[in-house]
Amino acid sequence: IIATKRLTDRQLMILLAIVVGLAAGLATYVFQHTLEFFRFSLTSWFDIDKASVFYFFYPVVGIVIATLFVRYVVRDDISEGVTRVLYAMSKKGSRIKPHNCYSSIIASSATIGFGGSVGPEAPIVLTGSAIGSNIGRFMRMNYKNSTLLLCCGAAAALSAVFKAPITGVVFVLEILMLDITVASIIPLLISTVTATTLMFFLNGFEPVFNLDVKYAFQLRNLPYYALLGLICGLMSYYFTQINGRIAARFARIRGMYRKWIVGGLLIGTLIFLFPPLYGEGYESLVDLMHGNVDALFNNSLFFRYRSISWVVMLFLKVVAMSATNGAGGVGGSFAPSLFVGAFTGATMVYMLNALLGLELPIIPFTLVGMAGVMSGVMKAPLTS
Repeated sequence: IIATKRLTDRQLMILLAIVVGLAAGLATYVFQHTLEFFRFSLTSWFDIDKASVFYFFYPVVGIVIATLFVRYVVRDDISEGVTRVLYAMSKKGSRIKPHNCYSSIIASSATIGFGGSVGPEAPIVLTGSAIGSNIGRFMRMNYKNSTLLLCCGAAAALSAVFKAPITGVVFVLEILMLDITVASIIPLLISTVTATTLMFFLNGFEPVFNLDVKYAFQLRNLPYYALLGLICGLMSYYFTQINGRIAARFARIRGMYRKWIVGGLLIGTLIFLFPPLYGEGYESLVDLMHGNVDALFNNSLFFRYRSISWVVMLFLKVVAMSATNGAGGVGGSFAPSLFVGAFTGATMVYMLNALLGLELPIIPFTLVGMAGVMSGVMKAPLTS
């Protein structure tokens, strides 16, 4: 602190933005590799042509671990990460408890690693925000600068997840509603670029969704994109309504053990029947976008009947997500909304091509579907 007194306020914020970006990027790297370790250790040895009963039991194990960790170690509510960040900004002077720098990673790793059908983005946003908030507290920053560092942490963490620095900046401006000024934009850009660069060096330069989009936009397809937008709006409404109703049902269940039993039976059955619902589901999205639909039935009871309709997974992801969170798991809705959006776009393309004899490309419509449902769920079209 004494050394930094020689710096101007702007120089100090730039320096701290770099520190926050490095810390948030490193936390994201640890989180992602922890999830990969769990998934590889638990499922890599399954036979793809046989259904594994472990899919039925894994999710409840992760939920139990996460619940016990939160209740007896953390002793604080760490669910709904973005909501916690907004609450801290509006009611707590942008102060987030130090345990949030690691507790969301541990609880969410157990939840998602064992198959909980939720996303890692919201927990890592809370983690990055906590890192920025506590660095601001350590440096004895005022509310304005502490809020800016909190937002730098949130932006850096999300940028590191998707290796997309502009996404992190837009997320903060659109969701956390930070004021758009030069004094805020520059630290945000520095923190997100720092976190993304660190992820490039640690995790390689491959994008999250490694796709070869060969199709140029064609004006004649514009009506179909408009139709997809309307369908995505309806799916967003379905997503939020089902999520709210299932969450309310679980809130009425008294007793931790009863929630484990109900949630475990529900999500275990869904994942056992439809393994793509396991975890965040990004691998299934890539298979879907590449037209490798058969891979969606690996480790499934329906492996021998891969020609049947798989559109049902479109509607079940939100149920699995809500059951995971309701039973005590820790995760967010980013990845599930992308999952539902991808299946929405792909389903529309397959149906139109089959019924009308069209030749609509699947990858562009899948990507547009992902953005459409996510924007409807989060009320954030630019971030999506």
